[in-house]
Amino acid sequence: MINALIPVTSLLMSSALLLLGHGLLLTLLPIAANSFGFSDTQVALTGSAYFLGFVSGCLTTPFMLKRVGHIRSFAVLATSYTVVILIFPLLPEFYAWMILRFLIGLVISGLYMIIESWLNGNATPQNRGSILSIYTTLNLIMVMCGQQLFNLGNVQDTMLFSLAAILISIAIIPISLTRHAAPTMVQQVKLNMYKVWEHSHIALIGAVVAGLVTGAFWSLAPIYAKANNFNNIQVGLFLSATVLGGACFQLPLGKISDKMDRRSVLMYSALIGSIVSLTFFYLPQLVPSFAGWPAFVSAFFWGGTCMTLYAICLAHANDNATSEDFVEISSAMLITLGLSSAIGAPLASLSMSQLGANGLYAFTGSCLILFFIIVLFRRRSHISPSILEEKEEFRTVTDMAGPTAYEMDPRTETEVETLIKEETIAASENNAMK
Repeated sequence: MINALIPVTSLLMSSALLLLGHGLLLTLLPIAANSFGFSDTQVALTGSAYFLGFVSGCLTTPFMLKRVGHIRSFAVLATSYTVVILIFPLLPEFYAWMILRFLIGLVISGLYMIIESWLNGNATPQNRGSILSIYTTLNLIMVMCGQQLFNLGNVQDTMLFSLAAILISIAIIPISLTRHAAPTMVQQVKLNMYKVWEHSHIALIGAVVAGLVTGAFWSLAPIYAKANNFNNIQVGLFLSATVLGGACFQLPLGKISDKMDRRSVLMYSALIGSIVSLTFFYLPQLVPSFAGWPAFVSAFFWGGTCMTLYAICLAHANDNATSEDFVEISSAMLITLGLSSAIGAPLASLSMSQLGANGLYAFTGSCLILFFIIVLFRRRSHISPSILEEKEEFRTVTDMAGPTAYEMDPRTETEVETLIKEETIAASENNAMK
C-alpha cells in the first residue's frame, strides 16, 4: 500500500488543499449570500446552480482531459476556481452568484474527475479498494476541516474568500511538480437510467430522495443554523457533526446491509432520519440551549442516516450488475443525485418561506417519510433478488466525488485490465492453434 501511495503523494497533497478550500466555501457561500440580502429562495437557487454545474462538469471534463491531459487540466480548473472565488464579494448580485456557483460546480467536478482517474490509474486489483477508502476518508476529513476555517473571519469582509482562494491556488503546486507520469485519459461519462431502473427501482428512487435531502442541506443548513442563533463556531461544528455522522455510520450500515435486505436498512434509516428531522423542527423552540450539544448530537445522527442513503442505494443497484455495468450504473446514479440535489434546494426554500428556517427539516422529514412508505410497500410486494443471490460487498463512497471514483472499486474491471485480459486470451488461442 505504501508503495502504491508514493507515486500519488503529490496528488493527495493537492487534493487535501483543494478540499480544504472547497469545504470552507460550502459553509461560507450560503451565509455570505444571506448577509448580502439574498432571500432563502435565492440562496437555494444558487445552490441549485452549483449542482447543475457539477453535473455539467461530469459530462464535459473528459473532453478537456483528452485535449491537454491531467496536469494542465488541473491547473486550468484550479486557477479558474480561484478567480471565481475572488469575484464573489465583488459582485454581490443574485444573477451573478447564480453564474459563479454554476462555474464552481463545473470546475470542482472536473477536479474530482482528474484526481480520481489519476488515483485509479495507479491502483492495482490488490489495492484498489484501499485506495478508494483512503480517498473517501481524505475527502470527508478535509471538508470537515475546511468548515472549521469559517471561524477565522467574518462573512462581511473578503478574508475568508481570500483564504479559500489561497488554499486552492497552493493546491496547484504539488501536482505541477510531480515527477510521476499522468494516467491515460478518462472516457466520457455514460448515462443509462433505464439500466439502473431495471436493476432496482428503489435504488434510483433512493438516489432522488438522497439528492433532495442532501441538496437542501448543503444549500440551506447554514441559513437554518444562523436563524436559530448559532454563532460561527457553532455553525461550523453543526455542519461538521453532520458530515462526521455520515462518515461514522456508512461502513457499519453498509456491512449490515450486506447481511440482510438492503431495502430494510434504507427503510429504517429513512424512518430514523425523518424522526431526527422533526427534532430539528421542534427543538429550537422547546430547548433554549439547542444551539449547542443538542444540535450537534442530533446533527450527528441525522448525518448518520441521511448521508449514508446514497451509498446503500448504490450498493443495492449494483447487487446484480456485472463488472462491465458497474461504472455506467454508478455514473447514472451520481448524475441522478446531482440533478435531484438541484431540485431539492428550491423546494426546501418554499417550505422555509411558509414555516420559517425550521421548514428546511420539515422538507427533509417529508421526503424521508415518503421514501420510508415507498420502500415499505415495495418490500411487501417484491422479493429482493439480493436475498436469493449473493450480494456484492458494500464499499464506502462519498457523494462529494466524481463518477471516476467508482472505477477504483475492486468490482470494476478497468479498460486497461480488460484489454490485457483480452490480449492474453487472444495470445493463448493463437498458441493453441499453432
